[in-house]
Amino acid sequence: MGVINIDDIQPGMVLAAPVTDRRGRVLLGAGCEITEKQLRILRMWGVIEADIQGVERAEVAAKAVTDLDPALLERAETGARRLFAHMDLSHPAVQELFRLCTLRLARRSPTGGGHAS
Repeated sequence: MGVINIDDIQPGMVLAAPVTDRRGRVLLGAGCEITEKQLRILRMWGVIEADIQGVERAEVAAKAVTDLDPALLERAETGARRLFAHMDLSHPAVQELFRLCTLRLARRSPTGGGHAS
């Protein structure tokens, strides 16, 4: 099991732990199989991650990268590096933000560079 970003959760995945809102109210219980409708609802409630059975964060991160064109990913990383020029990329939280930014730039832009300047 692993806590993964809501953008990486797919319909059919099963929750390993309950998903709660910011106040601690349970939105979906452990063992619930995720549907597309539930994903939309979780996003509306501001849920950003969930603990999923049989999935590791590193596994999801690796798959996200292999699904993209390497040249596109490289351009996206260059754009993200410009955005993170003054950040400490050795910090684990900043590393995760950098990874997410790179993937978002690669997925949204035909050139992978985003709007970074």
